[in-house]
Amino acid sequence: MPAEPGTACWAELDVDDREAVLPFYAAVLGWSFDPPDGGGVVARRDGVPVAALGVAGVATPPAWTVHLAADDVDAAAEHCQELGGQLLHGPEDDERGARVLLALDAGGAVVGLRESDDEAPGTAHGMLVGAEAASAEPGTTRRFWGALLGYRFGPTSHDAPDHTACLGGAGELLAGIGFAGDALPHWLPVFAVADVDATVAAAREAGGTVVAPASASRPATLGDPAGAPFGVTVRR
Repeated sequence: MPAEPGTACWAELDVDDREAVLPFYAAVLGWSFDPPDGGGVVARRDGVPVAALGVAGVATPPAWTVHLAADDVDAAAEHCQELGGQLLHGPEDDERGARVLLALDAGGAVVGLRESDDEAPGTAHGMLVGAEAASAEPGTTRRFWGALLGYRFGPTSHDAPDHTACLGGAGELLAGIGFAGDALPHWLPVFAVADVDATVAAAREAGGTVVAPASASRPATLGDPAGAPFGVTVRR
């Protein structure tokens, strides 16, 4: 069954020197990699495609771009602009047969939408299991995504009153929206790990950094050797 709309279903890393980060992600998330092609290197976990690295994109400095599942990307493209978003690229068919677009959401963060028959990612170590939006105007971002993809919203934890959980139709956690503070608006991919502390140690050993520790409501944020941040959490 295709991923539910709003599910983080793909991620792409914009980085000039991908060879500098491949060993890091292999050590930290257990990824293997396909031979390079024009669209970057596809990362896999247990044979399942998870992400692409080394994709020429819009990010400077290096950064991840999250893609959220959508039922109809062409309709979403039109609705996106009506709701205050801005199309950057697409809609178009990608090399894996998906219909995709790249946009700025109403909060100013770069994000992709993806329509495909691919099943939702699993929750094993190294799989993409969520995303976190950092917005200068979280209320605007919530209204945008609620109208575009049908998110419902709920609190996450008393320790983060500015952070909102984005829920699917059955109440499952799909993403989060919080205040960006001094940071630029962005979407952060969140990958599943078996043990956050062990993953933090592995990241440091492989040349990465800890950007922010995990809290009751948010995943730990790590930085790869190129400086691109991403989240890790335990997801059952």
